[in-house]
Amino acid sequence: MAKKVMEVKDLTISFKTNQGFVRAVRGINFDLFEGETLAIVGESGSGKSVSTRAIMGILAGNGVIDKGQILYEGEDLTTIGEEDFHKLRGKKLGMIFQDPMSSLNPIMKIGRQITEAMLLNGHHLKNMKKDLVHAERVAILNVKKQVKKIQKNYDAQKLEINKEISELKKDKETDNTAKISSLKEKLSTLKVNKNSEIKENLKQIKPLVKAYKAKSKEADLEVKTFWNNEKEKSNKIVEDLLLKLEGLNKETEQAKILDLKNQISDEKERLRRVKRVTKKEAFERAIRIVKEVGIDNPEKRLKQYPFQLSGGMRQRIVIAIALTADPEILICDEPTTALDVTIQAQILELINKIKKERSLTVIFITHDLGVVANIADRIAVMYAGKIVEYGTNEEVFYNPKHPYTWALLSSMPDLNSKERLVAIPGTPPDMLYPPKGDAFAYRSEFALEIDFVEEPPFFKISDTHYAASWLLHENAPKVDKPEAITNRINDFKKRIQQEAKK
Repeated sequence: MAKKVMEVKDLTISFKTNQGFVRAVRGINFDLFEGETLAIVGESGSGKSVSTRAIMGILAGNGVIDKGQILYEGEDLTTIGEEDFHKLRGKKLGMIFQDPMSSLNPIMKIGRQITEAMLLNGHHLKNMKKDLVHAERVAILNVKKQVKKIQKNYDAQKLEINKEISELKKDKETDNTAKISSLKEKLSTLKVNKNSEIKENLKQIKPLVKAYKAKSKEADLEVKTFWNNEKEKSNKIVEDLLLKLEGLNKETEQAKILDLKNQISDEKERLRRVKRVTKKEAFERAIRIVKEVGIDNPEKRLKQYPFQLSGGMRQRIVIAIALTADPEILICDEPTTALDVTIQAQILELINKIKKERSLTVIFITHDLGVVANIADRIAVMYAGKIVEYGTNEEVFYNPKHPYTWALLSSMPDLNSKERLVAIPGTPPDMLYPPKGDAFAYRSEFALEIDFVEEPPFFKISDTHYAASWLLHENAPKVDKPEAITNRINDFKKRIQQEAKK
């Protein structure tokens, strides 16, 4: 089984507005496995992009992660700061945005935009030391996060108790003295317990800091030794080349002299590259990556501005920028939305090709199930901030179980389908006031009475396929998927069988 690289647990995100809190993401859970493509599909406003922006640490200023965890490499990304995210973005997590024109700086040449991050983050010796002390640093951060969590939980409980006390004091008709006294005593006990828990956690900090300092000294020595060895080796090579150069005749051996000078220059450049990414190296890598994403004449393109390129080429440049630091996880946020159909197909093919060549793990965000038909390994269908169906590509396409997935498939254009496309009635709910029960019930012709009252749990269809629909309950009336969906699924299967025979 593939290695689990990320785990999202009960992620809940809201946005503060003048009208109140918009509940954008409501307790989603999913795992991400090495080398797979996970597609998150849903209408605009379903919470797809918000979820991935939380992973990247780029939520809007009014965004709040109410609860949940995003676990990656032993850290919870919901609790780390901007400085830590800066170390992850690019190197570990890359992102392609949906509108390339707004992602690129219109007054900066393409070459500079591609090489900028490489030059800023390419301090190899500094990065080497950070990697050596990573485990010790994370151990300290985890304790500090636990302390913050204890304090946060106490503050929330304190707020609720104080509200309750305030309400009781307003009630002049009833004698609430005993209740108020009991609540104050409860608050006092909570405070004592909180202080005790924090104290116990802080006891762990001292030995961890000591271990970090010791490891940091070891790392400094290791990095220094490595750099001195490289310098010594390089200096010896240069000295040998200079000696050879001195023995040559300037009049008759010009070609050999030029070759030796080039070797000396190359060796000095190699040593600089051991320390950090040089401008020359960044430019060479930029040319290589621009070629990799299918753009001809890269030297010319690097000297151009974004407005001089077509929409498809701009999107390829955005993909190139995301690939410069060799990320492990690539998040594609509707990368084909602003492109015409033929260019869409090329970009999807390119993303699939790069994923295989670089062994990337991909999260692909889209509102169109058709877009991910040939690239996704697993699909999560989102509606009103929740995942409503979750399964492999084949399970979601050929055995959909949630009425919302049926609706998405029914509204998907298909050249071979003779049925009229079905529009999803109504509009998504106002997430200032999330609906009770199944959020899709008000738009679904298959809604049951319970759908308007109680939120459905996930029902297991197979080990990899789950759907949150009361239609899957053992006591629910039997409801078959619409005939149009059945016909479309049969057409899909026939086409795949025909392609397999070719």
